[in-house]
Amino acid sequence: MRPINREVLVDAAARVLARRSDHRMPWPTIAQETGSERAIAAAAWFEDPSELIDACYARTAQALADSLLRAETAPGTALDKLAAFLVAALEARREIGTLLSFRRGRDLPISLQRRLHERDQMVRTRLKRLLGQGRRDGSLALRNLDSECELILAALQAPDVASHDPEQRMWDSELVELLLAALAEPHPPEPLPRKSLAHAHGACLCGAVRYELDGPFDVMSHCRCSMCRQQQGAPSAAFVTVSLAAFRWVSGEEQVSTYQSPAHGARAFCRHCGSVTPRVETDTGLVICPARSLEGHLAVPGRP
Repeated sequence: MRPINREVLVDAAARVLARRSDHRMPWPTIAQETGSERAIAAAAWFEDPSELIDACYARTAQALADSLLRAETAPGTALDKLAAFLVAALEARREIGTLLSFRRGRDLPISLQRRLHERDQMVRTRLKRLLGQGRRDGSLALRNLDSECELILAALQAPDVASHDPEQRMWDSELVELLLAALAEPHPPEPLPRKSLAHAHGACLCGAVRYELDGPFDVMSHCRCSMCRQQQGAPSAAFVTVSLAAFRWVSGEEQVSTYQSPAHGARAFCRHCGSVTPRVETDTGLVICPARSLEGHLAVPGRP
């Protein structure tokens, strides 16, 4: 009988979810997917179905984050890095069996919907940074970043369940070629500097918290989720995302407090004036900086 561990169970459940139009978790079907009757007993590993559902989406988020990291550290142009990302993501999809779409959670509790939204935003922000590099170095087409991102994720997060057989590998190889052909449109590199700001300075309202960012800056993201609207007191929240290496606290790091929302991650703010402050994400290697606290004009294109 096939041994069962948590990852095997989660991957089997994710494959079942990919085939269904809802988020019900039928344990007999999951056990059959694992090839082991022991999966029925393994149901006790999870307090309720929502915990297992969250674990399934977390596996997809981790697979995409690892693939993006491989791309970001790959040599060559942005086209080469994009190829590295696609190859790595499809390898992960064959290993897990499927990459779930974060945008299919309308029947989930609000807390899980928010978590899926946060994971979706993390993946899209990093992928758009990569695509933006391709626009600057001339290796990728001058198209809308959101449309390019949607095309890539729609191809990777298709509901079909992947396998390890040679035919699947052939299809994956052709998918990489087709996506690269659709996204590659060589053109002269953009004249530098289009976004000429080399550094940016930010501060909270009272000035207790100060920080610096290294440019150039690729994209400004706008989030309209209910928690961002409540925290910012505005119809949307604007953020500039940079790598950990491009971020420095100048003063007041110890004055930053966080509100750990059980549904939607941590929210950072100055403990004196309440201003939103940068959120350092060591797991993704990114720092999410509130655009409202940055000084001067960044000349960064906005993306929803």
